[in-house]
Amino acid sequence: MLKKIKKFLLCVISVFMLLVSSSCVAKAFEDEINVVFMYEDEFISHDTVTQFKNIKTPTLAPAYIPDGYKFFGWTPLNPNSIDPAAENFKDTYIGTGKMIHWADANPYKVNSTVIYKALMIDKADIPQVYHYVVIAWYDKVATSGLDQALMDKFEDALFAHLRSINVSEKDLESIVIRPYTGNVGTSCGKIMEDEDVDIMFGWSSVNNVTTTGGMDPASLLESVSEYYVGSHSRYLHRLTDKETAVLVFEWLKSEECRNLFK
Repeated sequence: MLKKIKKFLLCVISVFMLLVSSSCVAKAFEDEINVVFMYEDEFISHDTVTQFKNIKTPTLAPAYIPDGYKFFGWTPLNPNSIDPAAENFKDTYIGTGKMIHWADANPYKVNSTVIYKALMIDKADIPQVYHYVVIAWYDKVATSGLDQALMDKFEDALFAHLRSINVSEKDLESIVIRPYTGNVGTSCGKIMEDEDVDIMFGWSSVNNVTTTGGMDPASLLESVSEYYVGSHSRYLHRLTDKETAVLVFEWLKSEECRNLFK
């Protein structure tokens, strides 16, 4: 009996020592990197990342963004060396509210610190990408009733309609149907940041997207209420006067399109 007790105690001690050892190894392996966010020479915020801890990039108040410039996010590179026309442009920065992982920061650390700088680009230098139409949809099914399966069905119907009126395949390939997640403020903020959306689908009233969402009332050129997605009464909003956007918006208002969502 005594031998069994001793054997049991030895097992307990061994397990305990193994746990302590593992904890120490993990702690030793945990390489902490200080991440500092700067706008020019001004400190914005600071946090740390490790192999086991990620951080989100901060927002930047609109007051920091000069007229005629667009804020893209945060970069560990020299902002003046970044070309918005380069194929790898999107790989040079991390947008607001996105995750920075240890692997992102590690290549740029100096004495365990990485400085991420605000990336501002003159709008005149940003290449204009052609899209026949850009449709934003509210990817929050509990609120909008919309999900990817329903929007895939919508895309198929839209493309069939446009082919029936002889829209070219090249134009069809340029169409963007983009989901936006988060609450009204977050999703509308991202739409304003992207600056290319022609039509919004699935959000609520003009008052909702202009107060809670922060959008300029003048940016909503046409709005349609009581657009039902199942039992969800939603809105359509048109943001541009582009001829192709108007054409697609008119089809969105049609019974043919409405029936897709009933």
